[in-house]
Amino acid sequence: MKKIFSFALMLLGIATVLTSCKDDRDSNPTIGTPTKFVVNASPVAGQYIQLSPENRVNLTWSQPDYGYNALATYQIQVGLYNGGNIIWSQEDGVDKFLETTYTKCNADISGEEIAEAICVIDGVPDEEHYVDLGFREIAFRVKSSIQDSRGNDVAGTAILSNPVVFEHMAAYCAIKSLGSVYIIGNCGGWTEPKAANAETLADWRIYETEIGSKIYKGVVTMPEGDLTFRIYTALTGWDGGNSLGHKEADESTDVEFSGGVYTDKYVYPGKGSWTFVGFPGGDLEITLDMNQGTIKFVQIN
Repeated sequence: MKKIFSFALMLLGIATVLTSCKDDRDSNPTIGTPTKFVVNASPVAGQYIQLSPENRVNLTWSQPDYGYNALATYQIQVGLYNGGNIIWSQEDGVDKFLETTYTKCNADISGEEIAEAICVIDGVPDEEHYVDLGFREIAFRVKSSIQDSRGNDVAGTAILSNPVVFEHMAAYCAIKSLGSVYIIGNCGGWTEPKAANAETLADWRIYETEIGSKIYKGVVTMPEGDLTFRIYTALTGWDGGNSLGHKEADESTDVEFSGGVYTDKYVYPGKGSWTFVGFPGGDLEITLDMNQGTIKFVQIN
């Protein structure tokens, strides 16, 4: 009887394993080619809308049919409706979508992002060449896709919606430019990092290597002597929370070059200044990587 009972238990275990495997496969459905993706017409599409950094434009849409309740990522593209054709925002011949993405079927889109996209379509290189073209017909469409952990579209899951048109929308000069940070210290007379001093501090900036890269690099001519400074990301005053330095406390730390190079992990926010004792004067190359949290100083002369 013991042998028969053991054999019965073994059969029951095998059946349980087979059932579990079947259940596991059922919980991982095959992703189908998406269909039925519709952006809804806006109730304010016929109104006059002046874009600004403060306002928002609302869009809603239906979830595409992936064959199951998929968690999709939605990206929005802006276009210029021109004589029945739509000129969509592109970069190097590839569709360019707004930076902000969504996971729900509803978006309050930044007026600034829309204006930036319109300036891209118009080919405006800088503020000097901007021309106010007034109210125009502006189109929107949405791309849905399922993305992997690196933010890349899973093959076969992308689908574009129908376009919707706002009949009277006006942009403004919203040209993206390289970001900058400020070197604040005894090299510049410890000028307070506030908006009123922007012109005075203009020469104490280093700029992004590319727009949005968050990597800042530049060469600044420094005076001879004990050189003390820290970095500010915005001109909001001493206590604006936009300073980064060697440490959090508002005190300087003596540091030294090794072969003309010094690298460090900075603290942000932090008011701890770096002090290069007996700096010989001359050009100092500064590279600030806000993705990695590092800063590098290189003596040029």
